[in-house]
Amino acid sequence: MRRFLFLSMLVFITVMVWVSVYEKEDDSPLSQKLERAMSLTRMKAYHDDDYDYTVRYPSFFEQTPDSLMDKGCCRFSFWQDSIEIVQTVFVEQNPEDLTIEQAMRKYTSALHATSQQKKSDSFILSGHIFDDKGRLTARCFHAKFVKHRKLWFVQSLTYPEDCKTSVKRLMTEIDNWKVW
Repeated sequence: MRRFLFLSMLVFITVMVWVSVYEKEDDSPLSQKLERAMSLTRMKAYHDDDYDYTVRYPSFFEQTPDSLMDKGCCRFSFWQDSIEIVQTVFVEQNPEDLTIEQAMRKYTSALHATSQQKKSDSFILSGHIFDDKGRLTARCFHAKFVKHRKLWFVQSLTYPEDCKTSVKRLMTEIDNWKVW
């Protein structure tokens, strides 16, 4: 019995030493962990029945219930510590029947976009988000506007400035998004 207790204690101490030496806690910044997770995660697909579009989002993002959203809208988000990343899709009326060029000028000005890219049926804007008083914040946006008749289908991503490399995969998803 003494041998058993002695061996049990020896094994316990050995395991504890091994765990303390070889099990290092990952102390890399959250943005780096997020970048790693974003590159490895499976993408889910959401289909909107009202407007018949599909959007892909990371499997670890939380979906806001449709009952809380307007018709044709969806929202997926990630929040941990001080990092909040939000991917949103919504449909907006185009009563003035703006062309791609006209809408790009309008939204570039309204959103203070610093980067713009025109495509045949869409355009992409990026930049910093400004607060209500017109001051620059540490948050950024990336959005694609797709024109279809008198509607704009908009997919946008908002994220902290220091997470730009972490969300590259999502930005590529948005850039390549086809409504139909």
